[in-house]
Amino acid sequence: MKILKYLFFLILILIIGVAVYFGTQDGTFAISESRIIDAPVEVVFQNINDYKNWQSWGSWMEEENLRINYPENTVGEGASYSWKSNDGEGAMQTLVVIPNASLKQKLVFNGTLEDEGYPVEWKLESVENGTKTKVTWSMKGKLGLMEKIYFSTQDIGLEESVSTMYANSLENLNSVLLEQMEVYTITVDGITGYSGGYYLYNTTAAKQTEIGDKIGPMFTQIQYFMESNKIRTSGSPFVAYIDWDESANTAIFTAGIPTSDRVILPDGSPVISGFMEETPALKTTLKGNYTYLMKAWETAESYIRQNNIIKDETKSPFEVYTVSFPDEKNPANWVTEIYIPIMTENEFDGNL
Repeated sequence: MKILKYLFFLILILIIGVAVYFGTQDGTFAISESRIIDAPVEVVFQNINDYKNWQSWGSWMEEENLRINYPENTVGEGASYSWKSNDGEGAMQTLVVIPNASLKQKLVFNGTLEDEGYPVEWKLESVENGTKTKVTWSMKGKLGLMEKIYFSTQDIGLEESVSTMYANSLENLNSVLLEQMEVYTITVDGITGYSGGYYLYNTTAAKQTEIGDKIGPMFTQIQYFMESNKIRTSGSPFVAYIDWDESANTAIFTAGIPTSDRVILPDGSPVISGFMEETPALKTTLKGNYTYLMKAWETAESYIRQNNIIKDETKSPFEVYTVSFPDEKNPANWVTEIYIPIMTENEFDGNL
C-alpha cells in the first residue's frame, strides 16, 4: 500500500509540476499572413464570405478523415461551420462583415460556438487600379493550459503551424480565383433582329492591339457628356467596327451609347448623334472575359460559313456590352453580344 501511495504522490507532484511549468509559460500569440490576390476585391470578398467556398482552397481541407458540417447559413454575419478530425474538432463563426473591406470571425478548438474562441480577421485592400487585392488574414489570442501542453507535444508550434496553413491557403485562393475568372461560354443564338435606335458616339482609328485601351476613354467621354447634360441612356454601350484591316493591323471603330430620342447637339460638341436602323443579324453571346472575344467572333464567322449565310457588308458588325465592368467585377460574368448584319433575305425571328 505504501508503494501505491508513493506512486500516487509522485504522479500528483508530476502533474502539479507540469501545470506550474506550462502555467507560467506565455501563451499569447499573434499570427498574420498577407498576399496580393490577382482578382478584384469584390471577387475575393464574395468567395471568402461563404464558408462553403473554403473547401476549394483551405489547405487544412486536405486532411484525411476530416468531416465538415455546414448549417443552413454559411454566408455573412452569423454564418458558421464546424468540423471533426483525428486531431480534434472545432467551429468557426462570422461575427462582423464590412462588404469588400473586412470580416471578423471567431475560431473555437475542441469546443462549441458558445465558447469565446480566438479572434480571426480578414482585411481586404483594393490595389493596382482595382485589378488586384491585398489580403491580410490574422488570428490572435492566448492559449489555455491544456492547449499549451497539447502544442508542446507537436512537431511545430501553433504560430508556425497556422502561419504555414494561412500562407498555403492564400496561395490556393489566388489559384482558385484565377481559374474561376477564366471560365467562359460562347453561344451562337441564331438569326435575330437588333432594334436599333438613336445613340451618341465617337469614332477613331487605332492599331487592333490598342482597341481595348481606346474604348474605355471614349465611353467615359460620352458618359460624362450625357451626365452633364442630363441625357438618359436607353441601352447598353456598344462598339461598331467600321473597318478592319488585317494586313495593316488597323481598325476604325465607333463607341456608342443608346439614347431614347434624338439629341440635338450644340456646336463644338465632343460627341456625335447617330441613328441605327433595325438590323437583321446573327447574334452570338460571350459570357466571360474579353480575352475570349476573338474566339467568339471566330465562332460566329464559322457559323455563317457553315450555314451559307450572306453578310450585309454595307453595315458594320458590332459588340454590345450588356454586363460589364464596373457593374460586374468578375470577368467570368461579363456578357457581350456580337451582332453580324446579314442580308434581308435571311429570315429572322422578331426584335430583341
